[in-house]
Amino acid sequence: MKLSRRQFGLGTAATAGGLFLPAVAPGSAMAQTNMFEGSLDQFSVTPPEDGKNWHPLAAKRPHNDILSRLQGIMQREGFDVLLLINPENILYSTGYFSKFAYAPGVPAGSQTAAVIPAEGKAHLIVSLYEKDDAPRQTIDVEYESVAGFVFVDDGTAESHQERDPVLDPALTIKSALNIAQGYLGPDGKIGIEAGMLLGGFRDYIESELNGTPLTDCSGVMFESRLIKFPWEVDMLRLAAQHAERFMARAAQQLKPGMNAMGFDKIIQIAAWEEDRENSMSTLGYQTGIGPYWGIGLAPRNYVIQEGDVARIDGGGVHLGYISDISRTWVVGGSKPNQAQVDTYDALYAGFAKGLEMLAPGVKMKDLYAAIRAEVEKSSVIPVYPRGHMGHGISVAPTAEDVPKISVNEETVFQPGMCISMECSYMAAQGAPAPGPYNIEDSFVITEDGYERFTMAPDSIFWNV
Repeated sequence: MKLSRRQFGLGTAATAGGLFLPAVAPGSAMAQTNMFEGSLDQFSVTPPEDGKNWHPLAAKRPHNDILSRLQGIMQREGFDVLLLINPENILYSTGYFSKFAYAPGVPAGSQTAAVIPAEGKAHLIVSLYEKDDAPRQTIDVEYESVAGFVFVDDGTAESHQERDPVLDPALTIKSALNIAQGYLGPDGKIGIEAGMLLGGFRDYIESELNGTPLTDCSGVMFESRLIKFPWEVDMLRLAAQHAERFMARAAQQLKPGMNAMGFDKIIQIAAWEEDRENSMSTLGYQTGIGPYWGIGLAPRNYVIQEGDVARIDGGGVHLGYISDISRTWVVGGSKPNQAQVDTYDALYAGFAKGLEMLAPGVKMKDLYAAIRAEVEKSSVIPVYPRGHMGHGISVAPTAEDVPKISVNEETVFQPGMCISMECSYMAAQGAPAPGPYNIEDSFVITEDGYERFTMAPDSIFWNV
């Protein structure tokens, strides 16, 4: 059995971009330093420009470059205007992270939408709840708000009117479409995201367009978002390295004899306390412990045993950008049984094979095939039909962005693409070593290979 080449908490080195410090052990002198040069009660930063409310990192976002790239692709494909309701695409095209666009149970498009013309400024339509936030967190974006239940008193007679308790769910779409129609030429081409519109919304748009066809613009958004700008790479690196720190800290604190329900509390406290840049808005993760390999919260009726396999998968959302890495280890620092070692080693062999191949010009389906073949050389996992061996990472909330490193994916790795590569294996009863296993790290593809944001241990015996 190999000991990991990495001791607990030692992360990746600082990058050439210079934004982020190395990931280091919690409690060390370096761990107490962040980009603001102090703790929460004493750090100071340059205040945002008048009328803005930006996080210092968000203020560096290349809004105009992102919009220019998107509009260039639109013009090439003949689109006059896009009507966007996918929260990730709204964030990407306008820079605004809408809380209501991501709210559970709120239909996409009923609270937030974006209208992107082939030339000119982006338009953002938000609920009255977000009327104050939107203009403060965007640049060169036209915006308007639609009715909401909240009472915003601006001294006008209109703001003092009684609120209707039943809001028109199509109000945002109606406003967005009215703006979009102003950009349509005689043979106009309007883009929407296929699969995002509820039937009623689509019917309304088609009835108002008088025969102008709706064209799927998913390919336009995919192409625009595929290659990341350096600022986006920085944010994804930050998010990944934050996840690496809090996972290492949680692994250190998880002990035999604990009730598994404490696992979630350990993770959540570690995640918020390890947020050095104060940039995390939400946290999303999965756990597994002992015989429980499911993806929900930790079981509420299980006492953790020495030698249990534990897993954390996911990360935080930082200024809209997601982390998705995973760590697997044996609780208690005891020697794992041989089946556990063999299982992890088989998965790491596949992961290492992926590292050998990861480079510009390689097809994703070829990487998938190579990883699977390497894992299947083992006696413990002789068949490994994993749906994918990784995926793109980008803006929230979907951790597994497209494209997927999967059996039929023809996409070729290109410099500037950011991905998470993983070898995941949920071993239920009947497998040689039941438990949750996953090895996952994040990368950006470079001109001659890759930059690795994080570094998973090469052994299940993570020296914690």
